[in-house]
Amino acid sequence: MKKLLVSIFTALFILSAPLSAFEWGGVIKDDTGITTPDFKDITFKQSNALSLWFKAPLGDNFKLTAEGLYKYNLSVSKASKDFVNILDLSLFKFDGKIDAGSGLLSLSAGRFSVADATGAVIAQTSDGISVTYALDTVKLGAYAGYTGLLNGLNVAMATAPEKNVKLYNPAYAYAPLGLTVELPSLFLNQNITLQGYALLDCGSNKSSMYYGNIVFAGPITNIIYYNLSTSLGSVNFKSFMNYTGFTLYVFPTEEIAVNAGLDFGSAEQGSMAAFTSASAKSGEVSGKIIPRVSFAYGTDVMCFELGGKYKIAYDTAKAKYAGAGADINAGFVYNIFSDLQIGLNVNTFIDTTEAKQNNFTANLNIALAF
Repeated sequence: MKKLLVSIFTALFILSAPLSAFEWGGVIKDDTGITTPDFKDITFKQSNALSLWFKAPLGDNFKLTAEGLYKYNLSVSKASKDFVNILDLSLFKFDGKIDAGSGLLSLSAGRFSVADATGAVIAQTSDGISVTYALDTVKLGAYAGYTGLLNGLNVAMATAPEKNVKLYNPAYAYAPLGLTVELPSLFLNQNITLQGYALLDCGSNKSSMYYGNIVFAGPITNIIYYNLSTSLGSVNFKSFMNYTGFTLYVFPTEEIAVNAGLDFGSAEQGSMAAFTSASAKSGEVSGKIIPRVSFAYGTDVMCFELGGKYKIAYDTAKAKYAGAGADINAGFVYNIFSDLQIGLNVNTFIDTTEAKQNNFTANLNIALAF
């Protein structure tokens, strides 16, 4: 693995050497926080990171963007102490756009963020190739990738890595394949997206997953918008599962945004299986009904957000849904200078089950760009 990392960074240096007019920079981050269940045992968490990036044009239509980072995560409690070093090439993307016939052809290749239309199937960094062809009335897209070369210490996935390697631990290996048909402004400025996705299991679980997605989105008025998405999936074509989400967006002013919505993830109930995917979101919604609401206020130099959601989980033993708990989050970000940002995030989980496993977390974040 060390040889692989050396090869990657050497290739990055060689490629960047002959390029002119490139931009570069970096960010230093500090994250200090605490977690405490019922304000009894406190866990202190500390993370610091240094990331370096560069962007270089390749001709008139294409560019190369890359970002590498080092960070550590320290967690200290009365019972244990955990220290993790992480080295990662988090972005290495070749992309561009060219005119092709009466449409626009877009190409991206390398390591970059990818997400399906619902955000519940896959939403993470992946190595792969994305091709999109956009016309006035339709947009066609295809994606093929592989997750097994990612650093599992620095990517959020529902399936844990199969190995336990320090510094750079390979993520669980899936081969995501996606096809997308988007119909923008089909009628009354409404958008419809049809999508098929496969997560071919290249690891030891041998549980490949297949999904069909449909998303409706658009304006209701000039300040109210909506998004309705659903995904019907199957594991090895033996069981079926569903994710459905609805969000209403209200923008009363340029500074204020109010969102309200509902997420549903199927449970082991009747002919349906618990919703699962590569996305970390699947663990959040699987077997649950989650109403949610958020409020955000932002200006050029600051942003404040307050949100909450209530989890209603399916109890397999009792064969019914019951309240599991409320999650309340508040966040504040302030740009002290153009290159210095400070943020505070506070979260509390109120357990409404008999277990009463309440939890409180608070994080202070500082980021300095150069």
